[in-house]
Amino acid sequence: MNKPFEYPIKNWTEIKDHYLKGSLIIGNGASMALHFKFGFSSLKEEAEILELFNDDISKLFIEFDTYDFELILRLVWHSKLVNNHLGIVDQKIDDAYENIKTALIKVVKDVHCEHATIAVQLPILYKFTKQFSTIVSLNYDLILYWILMYGNHFNDGHKFKDCFQGDGGFRNDWEVLRTPIREEKEVTLSFYQHGNLSIFRNVKKSETKIKSDEFTGLIDAITNEWGDEKIPLFVAEGTGAKKLESIKSSPYLSTIFYEVLSKLINRNNNLVIYGWGIGEQEQHLIQQIFKKETVGKVAISTYSKNQSECHRISSLIKKTSPNVEVEFFDSQSSGCWNNP
Repeated sequence: MNKPFEYPIKNWTEIKDHYLKGSLIIGNGASMALHFKFGFSSLKEEAEILELFNDDISKLFIEFDTYDFELILRLVWHSKLVNNHLGIVDQKIDDAYENIKTALIKVVKDVHCEHATIAVQLPILYKFTKQFSTIVSLNYDLILYWILMYGNHFNDGHKFKDCFQGDGGFRNDWEVLRTPIREEKEVTLSFYQHGNLSIFRNVKKSETKIKSDEFTGLIDAITNEWGDEKIPLFVAEGTGAKKLESIKSSPYLSTIFYEVLSKLINRNNNLVIYGWGIGEQEQHLIQQIFKKETVGKVAISTYSKNQSECHRISSLIKKTSPNVEVEFFDSQSSGCWNNP
């Protein structure tokens, strides 16, 4: 007879001291804890519910056998750019691009919360996130951006740095930014593994982030920034292989994948995962974070407290990293994420 699973579900306050100055990964569950609409199934399905696609765009998803909104956007955008540079007038391509661009903007505005919706929770979110030296978001929404903006308004000696410079470009020698300068006492570096609505790329793969000191109107500022020469950098739906392909196509996302993920957990840095289900379609991330030689502790939040799900996740990690200690904590326990 098989022994039943027995994974203790701890409170965050019981274990937090083991993870101070460590690393944090936030997944879609973190955003859903703040705004229910982040629980949408996919951008494509949401656009279809809102009846935003014309027949040509619907056919493209079928022809390429994909749910990947970003892939279709990129294909149509490249076609439009080629036509523009060759002086070719193709109304169908132009119309398709405008349709998918308009659809994405409307979907984002429909599912994304306004800053005012979460403003009251920002002090709690800041208190939690500032405990870590590295944060990697798997979401392309603006939640982490708003936390960083809020935290950097204080003069408490802590500084969030997303490694984008004043000109909007990403700093390749990002690790030097860990060292505090001037009045800084502690630094938290933050990264967006799946891109972000505020990051754009052009056809030459030059990537820049929109900088803003204004909380309100940021979504409008981002959508207004979107012209024919650049599109938002984000990885949405798709299989693990397709997501990895999109990551490799971007210098910024590749840097995070190859240089940041592999350093999130080690003997000196333990790892917290909040709101990430660690699904099968994200094997590319799991294999990059958890290596055979990795030693350390990982604490994973659970909302359902389902023992079978805890066993699945623990077994998946242990199969890759047998020397990693895995524990689980209640995602709604005091002191973690947006819980007072």
